[in-house]
Amino acid sequence: MFKPFIRLLAFFAKEVAEIRRQPRLLLSLVLGPFLILLIFGLGFSGEQPRLQTILVVPPERQNDPRIQVFRERIEQANFEVVGVTTDEQQAVEAMRGSDGAIDVVEVLPADLDELFGRQEQSTIRVLYNEIDPTQEQWIQYLSYVQVKELNSALLLTAISGSREQAGGLQQFISSTRQEIQQIQSGLAVAQNPETRAAIRRLRTNSGLILAGLALASQSDANQRAQSDLQAIQRSLDALDQAAESGRVDEQRRRLEEINQNLSQVEQVAAQITTVPPEVLVSPLTSVPENLAQLEPNFIAFYAPGVLALLLQHMAVTLASLSLVRENLLGSTELFRVAPVGSMQILIGKYFGFILTIALIMVALVGLMVANIPIGDTGYTFGLAVPFVGDLVWFAVSVLLVTVASLGLGFLISAVSTSESQAVQLSMITLLAAVFFSGFFLPLQNFQAFARWLAYLLPVTHGVRAFQDTMLRGRLPSDETFVWLGSIALVCFLLAWRIWRKNLKRR
Repeated sequence: MFKPFIRLLAFFAKEVAEIRRQPRLLLSLVLGPFLILLIFGLGFSGEQPRLQTILVVPPERQNDPRIQVFRERIEQANFEVVGVTTDEQQAVEAMRGSDGAIDVVEVLPADLDELFGRQEQSTIRVLYNEIDPTQEQWIQYLSYVQVKELNSALLLTAISGSREQAGGLQQFISSTRQEIQQIQSGLAVAQNPETRAAIRRLRTNSGLILAGLALASQSDANQRAQSDLQAIQRSLDALDQAAESGRVDEQRRRLEEINQNLSQVEQVAAQITTVPPEVLVSPLTSVPENLAQLEPNFIAFYAPGVLALLLQHMAVTLASLSLVRENLLGSTELFRVAPVGSMQILIGKYFGFILTIALIMVALVGLMVANIPIGDTGYTFGLAVPFVGDLVWFAVSVLLVTVASLGLGFLISAVSTSESQAVQLSMITLLAAVFFSGFFLPLQNFQAFARWLAYLLPVTHGVRAFQDTMLRGRLPSDETFVWLGSIALVCFLLAWRIWRKNLKRR
């Protein structure tokens, strides 16, 4: 009656003993995921991206102090200005050739002197070359925030001088008209005290108009209005002197001058009232322009990353189980007495796996780029992922990622003593690839030490190479080839030395 339970407990004890005899498996099961999460928690910053920016200013404004004010406000909105130039084309070429080091080029409007009092908003052009939809949304959002910061700064500067004044522009003009009428009515009496008092009130109050005109900034019309106000001030001084000496004719002439200048100021005031409120409050607006050759959707953008992730995991899994299985099946005993070396065994396995993976990759890429209509259903066969690059260089990138991933898998297999341990290490490699490869979290969001872990994974460079070739239509960078080649060579040499040592030991 107890035989079934005894058999059950026997297998239970066997598996527990098997795991207990594999301390490295226990360590990988416990410490592996913990270390991955620890590095992720310490290394991931989660901040808004700092957009490296080249600022393009009007040629005559390169040394303008206001450019420094613009720069400070721009950097408050997560734009880090790395250069200021007057050549837009040069800035765009620098962005294109920076391999992602320069994120945006901002072109300031040429009419910096006429931002207020206009009938339309001035435009800050934000140029970028981005295929990542998430990064593109960040750029557009931060551009919006930046313009809000600039508009706030400009509005604060413009109205800072008018906050203490009792009335606005129209109120000043109206009160000035009343004072002039009172002066004119008192001209019949020489040295009329009421006339002198009205003139003094005007002389004291005329400076307030300058604060009211601050809302219109420095356009040509406003500069003329300010000249008229200065002329009014001079005429008031002369009028006061004429009233003191009792020269009525001089007073009438000065009043006529004041009336003429005041009429011109009134025209400017009327023009200010016609400015649309949204232009008066927000004289700047941004127009983001994506200069990328292709603007893929989310599926198309993440497809190359998924392909690189599948490629690495497939190669690591196949290779990691290969040498362990030879040990468990006793094949290494035959290899030990056979006329074959460890180098030949590894290279032969490399070629076999490369051929297998190549056939699978052809099928996967074909399914990704296929866009075949299925009758009149409106559906298509395939994911319709665009492929705008060179197929030969894409194949070279696939080969390098495959060789590097196989090297990593063979290294895992060489240090593992059981299939379960090899599988566990392969899964830890997959987990690290998902977190640190830049597949769904940009590498710039990590601290430097975490980025170094990402650089040691073939998938990190595979994601970049596949995106460059498939979506950007350009060759992978030399840095990508150097990293993949180095990973492949180091992993191969380490796996070969460990496997040769194990083969001789047996």
